[in-house]
Amino acid sequence: MLHVHFTGNDLARTRISGAHPLWETVLSVRALPTRSGRRALDGWRSRTRVRLPRSSRILLALCPHEGPFAEFLMRGEEGQNWDESIEAVVSAPKERLVRELAALSQLPAYAEPLAAGDPRALHELGGALRDYRRAAIAPYWDRIQSRIDVERSFRLRTVAEGGVELLLSTLSTDARWDAGVLEVRSPETRTVRLEGRGLVLAPSVFCGRRPFFLEDREGRGPAVLFFPTSTEFGAELHDHGPGGGRSEALSALLGATRAAVLRGAVGGTTTTELARLLGVTPSTASEHAKVLREAGLIVTGRTGRKAVHAITPLGVALSRLPSLGPPEPVRPGL
Repeated sequence: MLHVHFTGNDLARTRISGAHPLWETVLSVRALPTRSGRRALDGWRSRTRVRLPRSSRILLALCPHEGPFAEFLMRGEEGQNWDESIEAVVSAPKERLVRELAALSQLPAYAEPLAAGDPRALHELGGALRDYRRAAIAPYWDRIQSRIDVERSFRLRTVAEGGVELLLSTLSTDARWDAGVLEVRSPETRTVRLEGRGLVLAPSVFCGRRPFFLEDREGRGPAVLFFPTSTEFGAELHDHGPGGGRSEALSALLGATRAAVLRGAVGGTTTTELARLLGVTPSTASEHAKVLREAGLIVTGRTGRKAVHAITPLGVALSRLPSLGPPEPVRPGL
């Protein structure tokens, strides 16, 4: 069991992150070799294994599914773009490389130059991350980002309704909030005192079924707790070209009503709230949301008994088209 102790300052500094390309890339490496955990990833696994570049073998060696892994690969900070994150990885201090790679149970011989801090090996590691991302993450990034965005919307609503303590107490079935301590089910027994550093809560597609804790051992920033998104990733794992496979669904979006639904999903909205916005019954609002979801313009997840809808990057792009026009009041029954 992991015990994370909060002060009042830590609660004030707890926040929810959006999708981070490096974090999801590294966590996906750990998720790739196994069939355990989230079965919804099986389609992604089978497609990724077919096109996995040879350079990825170093990543698989550094990121075993269980036990210690090379945490320096997660050095990219919240808010950094991909190139900045890669630069943070390849500039990791030699002492950290030595320490973390020594903790791995089976480090292949070809990784030894990396463990010694060889600049060429670090450069090749950056290249391996880029190659892997092109094969395993880039084709699905919009869908990954959408699922993380909708989860973030869920959790922000929880904060608005009951504060950070309600958020922490409802984070996961594997986590429990008890009078200033967050208890997380974990293979290791460990106590962490945040002592004012705060905590970043990071919804993740690839972290597995249980929350995963990552502490900044260099003392540069807050700890991060990754937790699984409630909307499954995997149901739409097809590499569509631009608009591929969605033309019929998109043609069904004409009209002021669904344009209003799309705009209503920008900040996250429940079916009941959509019904109130449109002046229709919840079942009718749900049908409109279904059409948008099948077209890839929104994603839907559940928090308790509520269905919450959030807009996807494709939906954002479509909502900005002049053809949709400015928002107009929707007459009941349309």
